Amino acid sequence: MLKVYKYGKLIMLTLIIATGLIAGCAGQEEEQADPVKFGVLPIIDNLPFWVAQEKGYFEDEGVQVDLVPFDSAMERDSAISAKQIDGALGDLLALAAMNGGGVSAKAVALGQGVTPEEGRFALVSAPGSGITRPEQLKDVQIAVSLNSIIEYVTDKLLMGQGFSEEDIQKTAIPKIPARVEALLSGQVKAAVLPDPPAAIAELKGANLVMDDTTRNISQTIIYFRQDTLDNKSEQVKALMRAYTRAVQDIQTQPEAFDNILMNKARVPQEVLEQPEKTGMQVVFSAPELPAREDIQEVVEWMLKHELLSKELTYQDLVYEKVLQ
Repeated sequence: MLKVYKYGKLIMLTLIIATGLIAGCAGQEEEQADPVKFGVLPIIDNLPFWVAQEKGYFEDEGVQVDLVPFDSAMERDSAISAKQIDGALGDLLALAAMNGGGVSAKAVALGQGVTPEEGRFALVSAPGSGITRPEQLKDVQIAVSLNSIIEYVTDKLLMGQGFSEEDIQKTAIPKIPARVEALLSGQVKAAVLPDPPAAIAELKGANLVMDDTTRNISQTIIYFRQDTLDNKSEQVKALMRAYTRAVQDIQTQPEAFDNILMNKARVPQEVLEQPEKTGMQVVFSAPELPAREDIQEVVEWMLKHELLSKELTYQDLVYEKVLQ
């Protein structure tokens, strides 16, 4: 009887262990089946995500990532608010506005903008305008998108040249294609544009007056909803490891990814083929956290322009644990 009892206990123990293993595997499969949904706009800044996807780096790092395309920042931000996506790449103003509106999300790293030459924004003048120097822009209407990173860059560039707020005149043309068209047709004498639209405008005769390649003004950030950071922290870390590997590939051979830039970021072939005629560069750095002073400058500007109802701190906007 004793031997039978012991044998029965052994069978039961084996079944319990096996059941636990099966449950554990099922749990892992369930976790892996829940992908990280990441929103991407057709902009150069998202190149490392497309490279990581193409090269299989997400799978190598053990994370399933769905890159969800959007045509506008408004659509992307609405998807974040509705919890349709977990994270995205955007700018600090958009992130601060999101948190000011009650959606808790935090930056885990800078995208482009670790060094000043990354992610250029340029102030360009119309062909034939004769405007080639910053001082010529006093009291000149400059086409921008108001209450956005474009307006922030405009103020920072011109105030850095000694302009007062009263010296800076702005006209609102929110959509970039319409802004480029107004500039090239002479409807406006100047405009602020990101690349590649700035590079396209230069190739078509616009004059580069100044840009932010000597000082970090425009930066993009990689951010996630707080509940994603709470519940999928290991997956977010794996995503960022894959992103870092892709950045290393781009640093080694940036021209190898021209097809991705043309197809995904909609960069015209002539821009990629004539870099000497524009200031556009495809430059990426290994991810790092945003600087505290950059966060503070953005928050102060937004408070002054009544885009925030209360001050936000570095801890409100930045999650430091992913890169750690």
